Amino acid sequence: MPAKDSFETMLIAQLPRLRGFAMMLSRNRSMADDLIQETACRALRKRHQFVDGTSFTAWTYCILRNEFISTLRRSKRNVCLDDVTMELATQRGDQEDTVLTGEVLRAMGTLRRSEQEVLTLIAAAGLTYDEAAEHLKVSVGTVKSRLWRARKNLAALLLPEEQQAVPGLKVGKTD
Repeated sequence: MPAKDSFETMLIAQLPRLRGFAMMLSRNRSMADDLIQETACRALRKRHQFVDGTSFTAWTYCILRNEFISTLRRSKRNVCLDDVTMELATQRGDQEDTVLTGEVLRAMGTLRRSEQEVLTLIAAAGLTYDEAAEHLKVSVGTVKSRLWRARKNLAALLLPEEQQAVPGLKVGKTD
């Protein structure tokens, strides 16, 4: 188990990345804040279960994901993508960025949950393939294939066919 100060320092440093993941999962600012708070509390209570030499990032993401699943089971309610879009729309940036962000979020909402999750872990949270695999409890190859499918599907939804940058891949209808 890491020293108290280093554990808390690692947890504090991890909070912004966890918030992004919580927003992706919950699609609701208030629920994401609750998830982050509960994740931090659980991590602090369970610090003795963290094993030195393993990925702290994957460990905290696992806590957050499990808390999200437990919360959904308790509340049995659907979450709304519009809350995320509204939060991003209120942030400073030009109109084009706001529109593009909304389009990407709507497109991500159409992906399978497993594709959304791996895309968020790798692209938004910056996890490595190994960390994402450890977090999701799947092989690195599974992470890579889910990420490839997620990128392919997003490209099909967002880009004209001539700009889809997946070499050798035909996206859309084939005759």
